[in-house]
Amino acid sequence: MSAATQTTNRTDCPRIQPNPGFEVPPPWTTAVRPWNPLHDDAQAASHSCYLVPEVGGLQRELTPGRACPADATAIHNRLVSKLMGADFACVAARSVLNRKTYRLGIYDALGTREAAMGLCHDLYEFSHEFASGSQPFTSFIAAFRGPQILTEAHFESLLWRQLQAMHTVDAQYFEWDQNVSKDPGSPKFSFSIGGRAFYVVGLNPSASRMARRTASEAYLVFNGHDQFETLRLNGKYTQLQKAIRARDVASQGTMNPMLDDFGTTSEARQYSGRAVPTDWRCPFQHHAHEGDTA
Repeated sequence: MSAATQTTNRTDCPRIQPNPGFEVPPPWTTAVRPWNPLHDDAQAASHSCYLVPEVGGLQRELTPGRACPADATAIHNRLVSKLMGADFACVAARSVLNRKTYRLGIYDALGTREAAMGLCHDLYEFSHEFASGSQPFTSFIAAFRGPQILTEAHFESLLWRQLQAMHTVDAQYFEWDQNVSKDPGSPKFSFSIGGRAFYVVGLNPSASRMARRTASEAYLVFNGHDQFETLRLNGKYTQLQKAIRARDVASQGTMNPMLDDFGTTSEARQYSGRAVPTDWRCPFQHHAHEGDTA
């Protein structure tokens, strides 16, 4: 079902007041797409790129009259080749591709406010189209044309700059998902957008791990945290985890030292794919406001 026709909405997400000093976008007063406070924001709309995989190719269903980017098919083909390749460890990605329960967004530059506006807009639509528990596996995949990634540390810096910019936008409308911690040093941390927690996986051309290395574009893959909790409740998480780690070892020769169970160490350490030292501190800062809890 397309985003334009899905009826389940996210109106249950709590709104908050804008934080002091923020650049406040137009008021969230629309009844047209009440789950998306940026749906009528000109800047967000200009950078939005919500692409749906269909039999005939990618479709821009939120704006049917607007053509897909000229490079969309090529980027999509490289993405599919990567996720279906033998060196990509996550078997759930194959399910997402085969079931077409993913959406693709293409943005110009990683680590920018422009990308943050478009990406927040598109993730709000994604959470509306794929409500919690609606599918076994879903992913929103954000591709970035630039800048050129020089090192793993460079990518990591851009990743956190991007997530920080997204949070600055999002915190004007939504509280942090209360099922996870907003403290990036906490073992219970998970990134929150639109009141929903996401586990973020970064892919880039300079990655040291084969599973995270791409040919050209950098990617941020947003996986709903709730789907992993469902797997745990159903007793299927350990089986999936073992399969992923076995494929990682087969490809790389060693298991990714950053992989750990949720609740053991902060998952923020895993987002970029870089092997961070034990004393690494996440640069992300939550914007404190009344209404959020730890």
